[in-house]
Order: sequence, then C-alpha cells, then structure tokens
Amino acid sequence: MRNNRFVRFAHFMVAAGGGHIISGNHWFQGDNSNDGLRYAGLVLTQTNIQTTISGNYIDNASIEWTNEHSAYPDFTGGEYSFGGLTITGNTCLCSRTVPWFTWLTVKPYGTGHYIHGLTVASNVFKALYNSIDRIERVDTSIADLDYNNMRNVQFEANTFNGISNYVSNPLMVQHTQNSLSSSWTLPVIQGLPFQGWAKSIQSVILEGPITNASGNRLDAMPWVQGFVGSSKRQIRVNWSTPVKGNICVYARMDRPV
Repeated sequence: MRNNRFVRFAHFMVAAGGGHIISGNHWFQGDNSNDGLRYAGLVLTQTNIQTTISGNYIDNASIEWTNEHSAYPDFTGGEYSFGGLTITGNTCLCSRTVPWFTWLTVKPYGTGHYIHGLTVASNVFKALYNSIDRIERVDTSIADLDYNNMRNVQFEANTFNGISNYVSNPLMVQHTQNSLSSSWTLPVIQGLPFQGWAKSIQSVILEGPITNASGNRLDAMPWVQGFVGSSKRQIRVNWSTPVKGNICVYARMDRPV
C-alpha cells in the first residue's frame, strides 16, 4: 500500500495476513469539530505480521494491532505471538485530542500474548495545542499482555514534542541519591514501552564520585535488581556500604531472546 491519501476514513485498511509494506501514505481523521473521534486508520489483525510501516504521515489517527481474526485468540504456546512489525521514519501528528490518545495501540483478544519483535525507530511524534500522555499503549478491555515474556522490543531515535512521557527501550534513567544508603530504590519508571516491567539493566554509569559517610570515594561497583515494587517498574541499586551520589542507568522492559 503505497503513496495514497486517505481523507477522513474511519479505517482505511484492515489488514489480515502478513508481509505488508505500507509506505508513503497520508491518512488523517477528525472533522470540523475539535471533539471529533480519532480512530485507528490502520488495523492489523494478525499477531506475527512481518510488516513494515515507513515514511507515512499519520495525522490524528493511529495504528491498532490485534489478533481479532483468530479463531482461538488465547495464546497456547504453539504459535507466534505479537511480532514482526517495523515502524520507521513516519511523521505522526495529533491536535486538540484527549491526553490518552496514542499512535500505536496493541489490543490482544485473548490471554497470554506478548511482544517478541517490534521496532519503532526514527519517527517524529508531535501533539499540538495540548499534551498527550504517551505514544503507545495496551488496550486491556479484553486481555492484557504478558510483560514477563517481552523480548526484542526496540524503541529508539524517535523525537517527541508535546508528549509527557519520553518512551525508549533501552531507557536512560538518571538518579540522585542525597542521603546515605546501601540500597537505592529508583522511582517508578514511566518511559518503558507499554509501561512494561523493568526486566533488565543494561548498564550503570557513575556520574561523579560515589561517597561514603566520611566523604571518601567508593570505587566498588554496585549490583542491581529489576522487577522491584508492586508495579515491577522500579530498579534497586545495591552498594557494599551506605553511600550517596549520582548515577545513570539504562533499563529495558525486554530480553533479547
């Protein structure tokens, strides 16, 4: 599907199967009312779709990824779950919409599904006249995803304007510990894709000296924990002695395999 202009369609394409290339299109919705509904212009209805969406202008509309055409929507282990999707180089705009609008929505129609192979890279996301919360979400009206099974999810090199939460995987998280402690628990991470769990920590960088109660520098490296807190979206950094200082952590909501 290449080089088309879709004007105020509800859904210009509902695509079952896989192997799609969707490139160079402009699809937009809304009407003369600021309260006009924003539908998913493109609906993908297969889990493992081997599909590329690149170089499109996505305007007050979105992409919805479901498995609604599956006769057996629950994940049983004998099939692929959500994967094989690449979204790159698109320009994505919304204006005067509700804060919970997103350009990418994953909607599982059965239980047990997860994402294993998704790249969202080098896109521009811009909200005009009011901010939105984030660029992506899971529609849990029927079922949620299995966040423990996420793997090979790449969100990187995107630009954000008017979006409250910068989303990336891996995500850089900076933390300042002002009081002495041997166990630093970082705040709940909001910027991992689909608000996934802090499954793995890619690196810990010391941004300045780490000092103990005497003001002396500690050179020993810490060890880290993921899955911390009731939301499992926190990280704990553990030291050999109570210390304070600044660190930069790269966290992921997936594992490579």
